[in-house]
Order: sequence, then C-alpha cells, then structure tokens
Amino acid sequence: MSINSFSLPVDIPWKKVCVSEDMIDPKVCDRDFPLRWRSSLAVFSHEPSEDYQIHEGMKLTYLKVVATITGFQPEPEEVGIKDRSVDVSWSDPAVIKNYKEIVNNFYGCYGAILEVSVGPGKQDPDVKLKDFPYFADFAPKKREIYETVSATGEMMSRSLENVNVRKGTTSAGSHEMLDVFGGAEVSAAAAGGAGGGAGFDGQWGSKDMNQQQYSNIRTSDQAREMRESFSHTTHLTQMYHELTSYHLGTNRSVFFMLPRPHIIDSESTFTNGPRRLEGIQEFFLVVLRPESVKELCMEAYLETAHVVSEPQFEYETKTDTLELVVIARCQDPSGSWGNDSQTFVADGSETYHVPEGWEVDLDRNGGAEIASQSGDRINEVRITERERDHITLWGQCTARFYDRQWPETNYCEQGRINAQATIYLRKKAPTISGYSQNLWLTGRGICCCKTQSQMSAFSKPHITWEKKMDSELTKKVGKNGKISTQDANTLRAEIGRLIVQSKNDPDRYEAGNIQFVDTQFLGRIMGSLIQEDGHADNQIVANLKNISNSLLGKVAKGASRNVSRRKILTTSIEELKDRFNMTHEEAVKLRRTALGLSGPAPKGADRWKSPDERNKKTKPRKTRKTISRSNRQKK
Repeated sequence: MSINSFSLPVDIPWKKVCVSEDMIDPKVCDRDFPLRWRSSLAVFSHEPSEDYQIHEGMKLTYLKVVATITGFQPEPEEVGIKDRSVDVSWSDPAVIKNYKEIVNNFYGCYGAILEVSVGPGKQDPDVKLKDFPYFADFAPKKREIYETVSATGEMMSRSLENVNVRKGTTSAGSHEMLDVFGGAEVSAAAAGGAGGGAGFDGQWGSKDMNQQQYSNIRTSDQAREMRESFSHTTHLTQMYHELTSYHLGTNRSVFFMLPRPHIIDSESTFTNGPRRLEGIQEFFLVVLRPESVKELCMEAYLETAHVVSEPQFEYETKTDTLELVVIARCQDPSGSWGNDSQTFVADGSETYHVPEGWEVDLDRNGGAEIASQSGDRINEVRITERERDHITLWGQCTARFYDRQWPETNYCEQGRINAQATIYLRKKAPTISGYSQNLWLTGRGICCCKTQSQMSAFSKPHITWEKKMDSELTKKVGKNGKISTQDANTLRAEIGRLIVQSKNDPDRYEAGNIQFVDTQFLGRIMGSLIQEDGHADNQIVANLKNISNSLLGKVAKGASRNVSRRKILTTSIEELKDRFNMTHEEAVKLRRTALGLSGPAPKGADRWKSPDERNKKTKPRKTRKTISRSNRQKK
C-alpha cells in the first residue's frame, strides 16, 4: 500500500448510476411536475482508486441505494378524473362521489421491503456462481426499539448516521447523532417558601454503535488516527424505524422496514392505527467481484405496504302496511220466470308508493308478503307487482244470487276480502356501519447496467398483492376511527406478518400487470354501491357504454349477455380471464369498461351536466301511499 493510503479519509464522490425515470421532470419551468406521492429509487456508485484496491484478484465498489418511501396516490389520467370521463359513466351521484373519494385519497405507507442484487453484465456471459459479485458489508444492518427505553417517555427527533470505511475497505462503522429529549420537571414555589425550579433530562451529541460501552480518556493526534483508521467516509440519511437486514455475503440483500411502534399506552391515549413510513432511507453497500468480471449490474426493487378502508354499508330498514278491501255484491236480476241464479265476481287492487328517499327492499321476502286475509268466498289474494318504487296487492272474491221457487225465498251470499300486506322498505342511500381494511403492496424497481436498459415491467409503480384483513381489530380503524396504542401496535405487527406472508401467496400478481383501478378492493367497493336489482347503474354488460363487440361476444359465450355490471366489478381479473377465455389485456379492458374508463372523454358542456341532465330524467311525481282502487264486477 502506498503512502497515499495514509492520507486523510476521502469523502466518497458518489456518481449516480440510475434513478426512477418517471420521477424526473422532463420539462423544467412548465409547472407540470411528476406525481408527488410516489416512491422512487436511485443508485449511486464509486469505485475507489488502485491505492484502495488491496484485495488480490478482486475489484472493490461502493454502492449507495436511496429509497424514497412515501404513500401512494393514483394517477388522475388512470382513474378518469382529469378529463371527467368517469362522470358520464354513472347515473347515481352518490356512486360518482364515492368513486372520486377512493381514487383521490392518499394511502400512507405502513411497511417496506427493499431488495438489492448485483451480478455480471452481458459482457460476462459465462461467469459461474462462485465468481459472482457479492456484498462484503452493508449498513444499516438492524434497528430496534426497546420498550425499556421507550417507556421512559423519550422522544427522538432525528437520526443522522455517519458511515466510515476502514483501511481494510470492506468494513463499515457507524456513528449516530443523538437529539433525545427525556422529559422535563417543573416545581412551583410554595406560599412563603422557597422558589421553584425546572430541570430537563435528555441526551445530545453523538454515540458510537459498538457491542461494548467504555470510557477512555486519552490524548491523541486525531488527524493521524483518522489517516490510520479510515479510508472513505460518507453520510446516510435514516428514518427512525425498525429495520432488519438479511443475506450478507451473497449477491443480494433484503431490508425489511416497519414504522416504529407507539411507545405510550394509557386509557386516554388513542390513535387511528399504526404510524406511517415517510422519508428517505439510504443504504451503503460494499461489493467485491473478481477482476475478470468487467461489468457490474445492479438491480433494486422496492415494495411498499398501504391500507385502504373498505366501508361496510348498512341500509336503514322499516316496514309499512298496505290494506286491501274488495266487496262482491250480488244483485237480484228479477223480471224472469226462470231460474235467475247468478255468480258475481269482483276484483280489486291497492298500490303502495314508497316515500321519498326509500325503496322496496326486494332482498327481504321479495319486498312484501301477505300478512293476513279474511272474508267470504275469497278466490285469490296475491301480490302482482314488486318494484323498487311500488307494490301492488290484488284480490278476487265471489258473490252468489240464489233464485228459489215459490214459496221459498231468494237470497244472496256476499263476497268480501279484508287483506293486509307487509311492505319491507330500506333507505336508498346506505349508511356506513364500519370498515374492513385491505392491505396492498405496490412495487417498483430499477436495473442499472451499461448494456441493459431498465426493465419496463418494474420501472413504474404497480400493485403486486392485496389481502382483506378480517381481524375484528381492523373494523375499528377508518375515517375518524380511534383505537388504543396497544391495538395500533398489534395492527402494525399484523401488517408486518402479512407483508412477509405475501411472497408465497398464490394470488400474488405478476409484476407490472395490475394497476390501482384493476384491484379487487376497488371493484368490491364500487359493486357494493349499486344494488343487484333495480339500480340505475347496475345495467347488463350488453348495455355498458363503449363495450367492444369482441369483449361482449366472449362474455356471452362464457356466460350470458345479461351478466350484470356489478358482477364484472366484483370478479377478479384472473377469474374474468378464466371464465370468459380472455387474455389479461382483455380482462383488464372489460373491468375498466365496467368502471366507465373506456371510450372518449366527454366534450364541451357535457362534462358539466348532472346525471339527471345527461339521462334526461323527468321530475319524479309526488309520492302517495295509495294511488288506485278498482272494483270490477263480472257476470
């Protein structure tokens, strides 16, 4: 090693290798920036000079992977908001409002996994596994939060870590800056007594992360010590969270991150779920490769976990009654010497019109049932019309005139119906009774090779996995929901367990295939807003706007042209492919057509018309409970 090796440590001059290209602003000063709330990745590298290449037959490279971890917000163009195309695809304003709320939300990040791998490039096609590049060291390796420390009420406001590479060039040592407030104590002066005082407890300064703690007072030449101990130095930005790393010594590394838990729990302390992960996380990696490997390729892949609250809708219900009275009267025809015995038939109906804001609940006993009937000579009583806006009760009875020979007296038998039906009603607009939580992962990656472009399937964020969280605890979390900090930490642990489990789930999506609008939770939410029967937006597939003949033909062949819109929305992309023998692209197009995202955007004033104006609906007539009664008698 030359004398230059004992110069002052070099601050690593990082050089950017690659970055998430969709986060680059291609045109400056047009005030049109990339999406704000998206994760991103960047990879920097540095190959030390020959003075620091001290490993015989090996080439040393330093890498820095920078992950921006944040929540997720869908693209306006993807969800049909920017051009208002979705506005003209639904008739019910409540459905449009709920859809916009879902796709405009910001979904925080509650966990992340970063995978980094290195390997030879295309210039080295025949490299054996034993000669692959590998990670000799990386930092950080582990971060934990211990309850015995957190229970004191300490609060850490920042974490700044220096990473120094020793003269051996493959070992990293960390030096952490502390800014810890441990609490304050204030005492007031008693009447006629001594004065009060105040005191503060905390730690400020720096701390070396060693296995042992020791105190040592010495006099040294700091510059000489740094020359002899360190070769390179750099700074890493860290979020204060839980972190665990894996697979040192291989050509890939895994970093698993979860937000720090809530550290104080009392009866009066409540939260709305776990903390979020937000900010920049940097990783320093030391790579060694044989000198025979000319090109070093790097891949970084980041998955972030998000939670969406799926509302559980509940309809307010009530019952009402409809009464029917039908009378069949017999008449003495007289005027004839023969037998004038006759039968008279009478029928009648009553129609119930629902009050404003309500509808007939056809899912309960068909919306109505006959509660009682009494009378004389009843032929039949039945419900003849069952619609969302009305119920019709009909009945028929018979009267009989008996013409008897003298000296017997003629007489009549009257017919009569007294019937009552129970009408089952529910509110048109449901109320939210609670929430179920859906955990979903977004993934994105970059590939950094001189001879290989970035992988398109990984470059932009995509949905990799989703799971409905059915725990009773999750029902308490939602809009303005409050749970104890202990429950929030339990939910955080559950999220971590599901993230780990997701890798082997058979329902995991192929990278790049599923976007936000294609998810099952969005389809379920939209499907729950339209009723199976009678809702204006739950038309059959054949009546969907802008559906192509080819898609309609496959649906008709696999099931029927009468498949409902709701059925398409609540069926997964994979099931649509299998049931209707579709390609992935066709199944995605069918689902997006059901969401109203196919076809051209509305033009001009049509963009601003209300659903009623677009559909040219007439003003509903005034509600009446009973609109008609007919008593017809037949000979």
